[in-house]
Amino acid sequence: MYFYFTWLPTYLTQVLGFSALSGGLFAPLPFLLAGIANLTGGWLTDQIARAGGLRAARCGLGCAAFLTCAALVLGSALASDPVVKATLLAFALGSVDLALAACWAVCLDVGASHAGVVTGFMNTVGNIGGLLAPLVVGYSVTRCGSWTIPFYITAGVYGCGALAWLTIDPLRRVDS
Repeated sequence: MYFYFTWLPTYLTQVLGFSALSGGLFAPLPFLLAGIANLTGGWLTDQIARAGGLRAARCGLGCAAFLTCAALVLGSALASDPVVKATLLAFALGSVDLALAACWAVCLDVGASHAGVVTGFMNTVGNIGGLLAPLVVGYSVTRCGSWTIPFYITAGVYGCGALAWLTIDPLRRVDS
């Protein structure tokens, strides 16, 4: 997420070679897709919970969304066409935001009477990643001359996140 806030315009214009106008058209696409995915993910987690239970709704959706994001980021790093690269990055943010409702809902599921502490912890840890991500990109670009290293790292982090989703039991409360 923080790459999109901090580095995406630079990446689109200076690395992929988009003009200010075409880069300006691509820059909001990830956020548009993320907004649609947020609403869709909330609806989807409710539907899956009714049909297959909380574990499928929270963990299945979270794992699938994170794994898809990892694949899209990796695909973007490996693609050669600038439009394909930018489009895959946009869909990557949309994919991971598909899990956002499940992320917050699982905090309520496991947190119960401590849901505020659990959601605060999740948000804090996520923002530590947000603090480090722009620094990793900057370091990679200035020291290593590489824009792809951060994408490989991001794909790996989301791949690990997909696996981490499989360890969560939304029926097991932290206070029990």
